[in-house]
Amino acid sequence: METYPDNNFEVLRLEMGITNREFAGLLGVREQVYSRIKKGEYPIGLTMKTRIQNAFPRVQYDWLLYGKGERNKPDIFVESDPVLMANVRNGRSIGYFSNDVMFIDENKNNIFFEVSPGRYLMQTKLVTEKAKAGYLSGFSDAEYMDDLPAHFITVNEFHKGAYRSFEVSGDSMTDGTDASVLDGDIVTGRLIKRELWQSKFHTHKYRYWVIVHRYEGVIIKEIAHHDVTNGILTLRSLNSDKTIYPDFDVSLDDVDQIFNVVDISRSL
Repeated sequence: METYPDNNFEVLRLEMGITNREFAGLLGVREQVYSRIKKGEYPIGLTMKTRIQNAFPRVQYDWLLYGKGERNKPDIFVESDPVLMANVRNGRSIGYFSNDVMFIDENKNNIFFEVSPGRYLMQTKLVTEKAKAGYLSGFSDAEYMDDLPAHFITVNEFHKGAYRSFEVSGDSMTDGTDASVLDGDIVTGRLIKRELWQSKFHTHKYRYWVIVHRYEGVIIKEIAHHDVTNGILTLRSLNSDKTIYPDFDVSLDDVDQIFNVVDISRSL
């Protein structure tokens, strides 16, 4: 795979006014990996190139990777169209989009940016590792939610419902296979309405779940069993060391939110 020593990643990051960690998150990599990318030391393969195009659809590919040509694609700025920015945090942006490519669902839960016909970036709020403690009391606070950074996933249609993204920490969901959810990964989930908790969850369709527990915090696990009658979830880690990561039960009475995971953005 090729490296790109003349790239403009750092120029773009500084223009956007975001941290190395936030920029790395847009690329779906760890901060240490981004440090090597911007220095032209890290080989960029097809998967990474796809992430780059998804994250910065309005930035010229040659300018970003090779340092050649103009920064923006020529059809971005149309004089009659108002222009807005897709925000990462409080006005920091991942690029420029005209109003005619931004869509907000009818319940104002999700924002979509069309990057090509039938392909969209869906913007969600990202609960980072540092923000998890505050999320337990802040998820219903509009001001708190506004201050959370954004995360973007690629989708092929407008999705209904409320979605949220969470940064993974620890190795409880690591089993050495491709199914592992690694430390630093970002999982995005769809909120399950509380009135639906009285029915069996679709664990055959969704393998991973985010449980927002009042006392244990944000938990990312498999649901091994759902006792509908007694309102009990048995949660399971992928890690085979059951001495450290045993299965355990939680009462739905102690749970504030549940999300079924629909996307995993890898940290590597």
